[in-house]
Amino acid sequence: MRRFSKYLKEYHPKVESCRDIDREIMEDYLVYNMTNGQTNKSKANNIYRLRSVLTTIGKIFEYPHLESLIIQSDIPPETQPKFKVYSDSELKRLNAEITKMDEQYARCMIIHQMLGTRISDTLTLRPDCLYQNGDQTMIRIQQVKTDVYTKPVSQEVALLIQKAIEYTKSRHGDTEYIFVNERDISRSLQYTTIKNKILQMIRDKKLLDDEGKPFGFNSHMFRHYYGVKLTELHLDDWTLAKLLGHKRLGNVKYYRKMSNQILADETRKAREEMSRIILNNLEGWGDEYEQIR
Repeated sequence: MRRFSKYLKEYHPKVESCRDIDREIMEDYLVYNMTNGQTNKSKANNIYRLRSVLTTIGKIFEYPHLESLIIQSDIPPETQPKFKVYSDSELKRLNAEITKMDEQYARCMIIHQMLGTRISDTLTLRPDCLYQNGDQTMIRIQQVKTDVYTKPVSQEVALLIQKAIEYTKSRHGDTEYIFVNERDISRSLQYTTIKNKILQMIRDKKLLDDEGKPFGFNSHMFRHYYGVKLTELHLDDWTLAKLLGHKRLGNVKYYRKMSNQILADETRKAREEMSRIILNNLEGWGDEYEQIR
C-alpha cells in the first residue's frame, strides 16, 4: 500500500482518498507495475496484496467499486522455469574433455553425474559415505536442502568414490569432506571453483552444443539428464523420487516431460493409428489428394 501511495503522490496527486481511485487510475498503475524491472513473481505479489487491501477498505468504508478495481486478468502470470538437459552427444563431447582435467576435479564431476545429486550434495560427500548392506554397496548422502538419504550404487561408482577418498587422504590426511578446498581443507570444494575451471576448458577447447553455439554449463543439467534417463527405464514415480532424493513426487513430472525418447516410444502406437485413420479417410477424395500419400 505504501508503494501504491507513493505512485499516487507522484502521478495522481489529486487523489486524497481510496474513494477517488477509479479503474483508469488502476490501469495506469498496472502499466507502471509491469515496467519497473521487477520479476513477474514480485509484480504478481504486489497486485495480489493491493487487491486484498483495497477489497478490505471497500467493505469497511462502503466503497463497493474498490472490490472490482483489480480483476484476475490483471495479475501477471509467473514465468515457469524451463528445464533443460544435455543430449547424449553433448554429454559425450563434454565428458571427453572433463576426463582430461585435473584428476580429482574430473572424478568429482563424473561422480556427480553418476549419482544424479545436486552439486552441493556431491561436494559435501563424507569419507564414510559408503557402506555395505549385505551384498549391496550403499551411499549416504547428506543433502544440504533437506535431509540424509541413502541409495544403492554400482561397484563402478563405489570404486570411483573410493579412489577420490584415497586421493584426498594421501594429500591432506583425515578431512571432513572428500572434495576439499585446497586453500582451507576444513571446507568443501566450492562450486564456483569447479564451474570456472569447466567454463575455461569449454572456452579453450571451443566446445559447441548441438546447435553450434558455445557450450553453456550448469551442474544441475547433469541431474536433469540422470532423471530423464531414469524415466526412460520406466521406473515408477516413487522409485524415481527416491533415487533423486525427493521426498515428494511434485518434481518428477518435469523429468518425464523432458524425455523426448519416452514421449516418442509411448505415443508411437497412437500416432501410427491416427495416421492409419486419416489415410483411410482419404479414400475416394480424388486424385488431388494422392500427392500426400
